[in-house]
Amino acid sequence: MPVRSAAPPATDVVGLALEVLVAQGMSRPAARTALKAMAQERGLPVTRCAALVVAAVDGRMG
Repeated sequence: MPVRSAAPPATDVVGLALEVLVAQGMSRPAARTALKAMAQERGLPVTRCAALVVAAVDGRMG
């Protein structure tokens, strides 16, 4: 049986984070811009910032 990692691939994480932001009432372009801005403000790559958004919604922090 193949071993699965706990973290989804980076493209999936960005997609999931965008879905979270869209669910909060943002348009998809606005969600993408907001995610990029959040990452830039924190000095993180977009994928890492997206992973933090997904983890926060999922109840995991780290």
